[in-house]
Amino acid sequence: MPVFFGFSDESGKYKKERSDKFISKNPFYCRSAVIIEAHDWMKLREKFFLLKKNFLKIGLHQPVKWSYIWSLYKHFQKGEKIPRHKPYFPLRNHPLDKLVDFIRKVLQLLCECPSCRLILTLTFNDRQKTEPLEINEIVKLHMSHIFDMSEKEMLKIPESVCVFFMSREEPALERIIKKAFFEIHQESSPQKYLRIKNSLNFEYFTQTFGGQAADYCAGVLNGCLRLYPQSIDLLRHQVWPRIIQEKNRVLGYGLTELPKNSKNRAYLKNILDKVWAAEEKEYRVSLAERLKSKPLQRKTNN
Repeated sequence: MPVFFGFSDESGKYKKERSDKFISKNPFYCRSAVIIEAHDWMKLREKFFLLKKNFLKIGLHQPVKWSYIWSLYKHFQKGEKIPRHKPYFPLRNHPLDKLVDFIRKVLQLLCECPSCRLILTLTFNDRQKTEPLEINEIVKLHMSHIFDMSEKEMLKIPESVCVFFMSREEPALERIIKKAFFEIHQESSPQKYLRIKNSLNFEYFTQTFGGQAADYCAGVLNGCLRLYPQSIDLLRHQVWPRIIQEKNRVLGYGLTELPKNSKNRAYLKNILDKVWAAEEKEYRVSLAERLKSKPLQRKTNN
């Protein structure tokens, strides 16, 4: 019986009442699901650890989250010291472009894995695009779509089953995720999710392969929606080939806006058209060069 692991993480934030300041900082709420057959997960996990050891030369317990790169970038851009209490402090001496290359190599592992399937969901925080729904309802929409698409994928493989793992979040959000999961199964027919294990698991260690891969996919989607060069590059070459399709269509299936809305779908398509229209010279941009173009006095940590 083929057993698959599904790993899910989020990027960005959502709340019911959204101020202009909140929307400016969080224009999108994104979630990803990375689904891999168990034996492939074991192989990729080992390759992931080797990349950490040999490429970055860091300990296996040191997480490298997508957001860490951009937090470091902002500190460097402002010429600030990296606070010692920050989780990305141990990465302060690594070139930012090398950290991006590390993530590229991790995503390439997914891209080259035959059993890997990616599902991406997003919510527009613009008040004109998304009405003020409770966060529990938004999380339910994202999780329901991921489970629906995962069930369809599992039905293509005889006797397969998928077990889901969520990345750890702050306690309040974890309670919301648990509540949403319970309500999805409580409100569904017993026959709806026959190929998804009806239990919810959390990744307790942020440095694990599955959780970090889901973190990268969600972060790349969020950055791509903002037309950030590195995100465009990674989405086009490493992420897109593994997004699931139905009838050769990605939108509405492997990648969709939630709540589903024809106007928002058109807006999403417009963003993606810009992503695919970008020339290589526009998205193959060095972060080191970008920092040099805006010289600031940088302080070092002793």
